[in-house]
Amino acid sequence: MSMKFKALLTASALTLPSVILAAPNFWNVPNATPTPLPAPDIQESLEPVVFQTATPTPVLAPSVQVPTATPTPRPGLRPKNPTEAALFSVIIPGSGHVYGGDPVKGVVFAALFGVGLWQTLDNLQLVHDSSGNLVAKNETAGNLFGLATLAAYGFGIQDAYNTADQYNKRNNLTLNFGIEPRPNASLAFSF
Repeated sequence: MSMKFKALLTASALTLPSVILAAPNFWNVPNATPTPLPAPDIQESLEPVVFQTATPTPVLAPSVQVPTATPTPRPGLRPKNPTEAALFSVIIPGSGHVYGGDPVKGVVFAALFGVGLWQTLDNLQLVHDSSGNLVAKNETAGNLFGLATLAAYGFGIQDAYNTADQYNKRNNLTLNFGIEPRPNASLAFSF
């Protein structure tokens, strides 16, 4: 070992016990405090004062709902009134369908009503039987054709209403605000 290292080792051995004995006394002295660290350098910010102030407690923003695109009506088309279509079918069966934008269905309903009415009247026609009394040609068939014709007539009125309504929806001619009637709701008017 070198001479310098031996001298350093000897000096360390002699000072170590005094440092260890001095440490407990340092902390037991009432006014002894460690040397405080110097304050850190504060750099000035060039940001406005608004950004230097503390921010308030964050608040969750409400979610934004993107509205769906409103379909535009086809140009040159006018909406069909479903009530008018139903009234047209009351007067002339099948005409409400033609008005509502489905002429083929109108011809079919007109033909059903015409054939049914013709068969009803033909079977309920009064004829002379073998004994000379006036009786219906075929009363049972006449009644059945009459009921079927009446059912086709009523269904045609309702279907003409639906056809006009579907025409408006198909061509984006109705306003739908997403408001649906509530069950058991009643309207009250006060005067």
